[in-house]
Amino acid sequence: MRMDWTILVTDTTIFNGRDDDGDWDPEVDDVGDDDGIGEDNGQADPGEPHVDEIDEILPQIHDTTATVALYDLAAGQLVMDFAWDWQADSFKVEAEMPDELKESMDEVPLVVVTYGAYKPSALYDTIHIDHNYEFRITTSEHVITGLVEPLPPPVYDINPEATIGDTLLVAAGTLGQFSWITVPEATVYWVLVEQVLGPDSLHTVVSHPAAPFEQRDDGYWIGQDILSLYLPGLYRWTVSVPSRAYGAYVYSQLPMRDEKVSNLRDENGEVVLGIAGSAASATQYVRILDIQILP
Repeated sequence: MRMDWTILVTDTTIFNGRDDDGDWDPEVDDVGDDDGIGEDNGQADPGEPHVDEIDEILPQIHDTTATVALYDLAAGQLVMDFAWDWQADSFKVEAEMPDELKESMDEVPLVVVTYGAYKPSALYDTIHIDHNYEFRITTSEHVITGLVEPLPPPVYDINPEATIGDTLLVAAGTLGQFSWITVPEATVYWVLVEQVLGPDSLHTVVSHPAAPFEQRDDGYWIGQDILSLYLPGLYRWTVSVPSRAYGAYVYSQLPMRDEKVSNLRDENGEVVLGIAGSAASATQYVRILDIQILP
C-alpha cells in the first residue's frame, strides 16, 4: 500500500528545477528548454532530462510515518500489520534523454524506478474470500478507513486432455481455446502474460486491464485471450480479479475524489483521494507449439 502526499505541478518545493539526485549528465543532458535557454551552460536547468524526473520526485512525496493494519470485520480482529519498505516494488519507464537522441534510436531503453510502500510485516490469520475487511490507516492528522470485499480468483476453463502437468499445450494460431470463469460480481480483470525464458527468467509480454468476453446463463463471466497473437514458446498467464471498488477505480473516468470511485474516508466521513482494494489471482502455464492446425 502506498501513502503519498498530493502535490500540485506548481509546487516549487518538489518541482524545484534542480537535479536533486545527481543523475544529470552534462555530456548529453545539457540541452536547455524548448527554446534552447540554458543549452550548453554546464548547469542542470528546468526542462532538461534528469531534472525533476519521476525517480527524483517519488521519494519526496512518500508518507512513511503512517500505521497501517488490516482487520477482519466478520471476526472482529486484526489479521495483518504493514511496515514501510523503501524498495517495495518497481516499474519501468523510458530513459530520460534529449528528444533528438530518442529519435535516432530504434527503441528507447527502459530504466527501473523503485518506489516505497507499506508491505505486510505480520499475518495473524488466514484471508477468507467470503469475509469483509477494513484497512485502518493512522497518520499524524487522520484515521483513514477503507472497506474491502474480496472476490474469488478466476477458474481456468481448459481441456485436461490437452495438458501435461500444469501446462496447457496449444497449437500456434489457435483461437478461443484459452478462457477463464469468474463470479457474476467480477466484471474487471487484470491480465499479465509473461514469456518463460528460463527457470528464473520471465519477460513481460503484456500487462493490462480487461473486460469479460461474454456472460453465461448462470451469470458467471467468461474471460478469454487470443493465443494466435503470441509466438511459439512457454508463457505464464496470471489473471487477477480486483475487488469491485478497486476494479471501478481502474476503469473509471471520474475524478478520484468522487464518492463513486474512492472508498477511503477519514474520521469525519470525508472522501480521501485513492482506493483500498484487493485482487485474487490464478496462474496457468501455456506452451504454444510451433505447429499449426490447417483449416
